[in-house]
Amino acid sequence: MAHKKNKSEKNEKSEIVSEDVDSKEYSVIALPNELTEISGITFLNDSVILAIADEEGVLYYYDLLQNKVIKKQNFGKPDDYEDLVRVGEDLYIVVSNGLIHHIKNFSTDKPELNSFKTPLTGKNNIEGIAFDAKNNRLLLAAKDNGLDDNNKTKEIYSYDLNSGKFQSSPAYTINIENIETQFKGDALEESSKKFLKALGNENMNKVFRPSALTVKPSTNELYVLSSINNLIAVISPKGELSKIIPLTGKDFKQPEGIAFGPDESLYISNEGKSGLGNIIKLKHEE
Repeated sequence: MAHKKNKSEKNEKSEIVSEDVDSKEYSVIALPNELTEISGITFLNDSVILAIADEEGVLYYYDLLQNKVIKKQNFGKPDDYEDLVRVGEDLYIVVSNGLIHHIKNFSTDKPELNSFKTPLTGKNNIEGIAFDAKNNRLLLAAKDNGLDDNNKTKEIYSYDLNSGKFQSSPAYTINIENIETQFKGDALEESSKKFLKALGNENMNKVFRPSALTVKPSTNELYVLSSINNLIAVISPKGELSKIIPLTGKDFKQPEGIAFGPDESLYISNEGKSGLGNIIKLKHEE
């Protein structure tokens, strides 16, 4: 992915850079009708993506080389499924009300399904789940307010896989005003105009609402996707906002899923809205 700086400025902790993604920096994979409502992705191997669709208890195996669904696997009744992540031979799927389905040995003939509740609820609206391998924990993103009900921040919570316990203190806290500030005072580019329409709105949920998240293995940076205003906030391992990536291409219809491939190329899935859904591969960052 090319690095085109629009703005960089110093704050007390880090340098924040915003960089646009345009149509020259990605390729598009059109999806079949059955994945129009695609809501989350994770990688099985180099060429196969595991995906879920909103409201369906079905796991889709999508082969990127064959450009087709090669397997479907039922795992539950219809529900508001939002995201999934693979952890070794296991799979974790999150529902918007904070319920997590754990499918042990998911790809075998005898997968084991267990479900457990977190303190998060539908009020928090959980849309993202990721695996932090360094700390052996799941990360959960609240699209709306967190447990502290602060409407000026977005919280990322963790579930420790060693202890099997949810951590009530956020693993990451994203100050929405820090995101907003990066777009103020710029010479207005076409790519920023849509975002700027939301600024100044008293409801900060109009600026940034996490719809998915993923961890970059080589750096342990957290990439938080927002379907509202089509952008990615990159958070350092220390919890600092380090980069903003606006997704300005027309193919980013409704970004709802995000995952790094084995080569660390970044993939984003989009619900179809009035057309087909897609998976977008961004050019590999050097």
